Amino acid sequence: MTQRDNLERALSGRPVPDQSAPAPTTTDNATAFSFVTPTDFVDLPSKGQFYPEGHALYGVESLEIRHMTAKEEDILTSESLLRKGLAVDRMLQAVVVDKNIKIGDLLIGDKNAILMAARITGFGADYETRVMCPDCEETIDHTFDLDEIVHEDTTEIPSNVTFLENGNFSVKLESIDFEVELKLLSGADEARWSAQKEKRKKLKLPDTNITDQLRLIIMGVKGTSDKSLVAQFIDMLPARASREIRTAYEKVMPNVDLSQDFDCPECGHEGRINVPLTAAFFWPDT
Repeated sequence: MTQRDNLERALSGRPVPDQSAPAPTTTDNATAFSFVTPTDFVDLPSKGQFYPEGHALYGVESLEIRHMTAKEEDILTSESLLRKGLAVDRMLQAVVVDKNIKIGDLLIGDKNAILMAARITGFGADYETRVMCPDCEETIDHTFDLDEIVHEDTTEIPSNVTFLENGNFSVKLESIDFEVELKLLSGADEARWSAQKEKRKKLKLPDTNITDQLRLIIMGVKGTSDKSLVAQFIDMLPARASREIRTAYEKVMPNVDLSQDFDCPECGHEGRINVPLTAAFFWPDT
């Protein structure tokens, strides 16, 4: 299996086995090449505000990572890790300096910020790939500048949202006069969601993406966290209320803005497109 074939699985956020990654590399002092691998601090979109008290990232606004080295390249080109969809997460775990922090526990937006920073330290900010123009649908070569990626603005929180001390937030649903408690998804949650979708696809079952997401993010309804009652609520949830929940979630979720300006040389279309995570992202020579 090629690296390109495995890219989607590698970027899907599969759970990472609980094992320590290599410590920052230092050569033997007796050699002529003794040095310490440089590090950078990555600003977290969440600013540590959506982790429960006691979590390693509670109240933490930035995370220190090592620059990628040849050892991390070995991880990214490991055929066994690529087949299992673990290569990218294992690489990210290796570059995080604080080993008390597990990649699977990171909120999706924070993980995305580290993903972008790790790519820049390893291969530079210029990301050359092929994209399709949303207007004329021509596929063309395009270079994205990853240094231009910024955090999404989450300052305009909806009036029906209240933040809770445990890191979750409640949403008052106007359509049915119910209040629900939601949590933001972590990398491990995203992996479970992806695994569910993959399993249903293999079994040729109908897609249940919306209800699967709701089951992952809804922690309580009207003050109760009983799982059976929450499941009943989701099964009976009107479509309008479902949209209210998902809209509030998207507005609250801290993330990086992957959209950049795009000018099509074929048709002259001007707009913004999302940075695609193709095989060229971590394997620029493929």
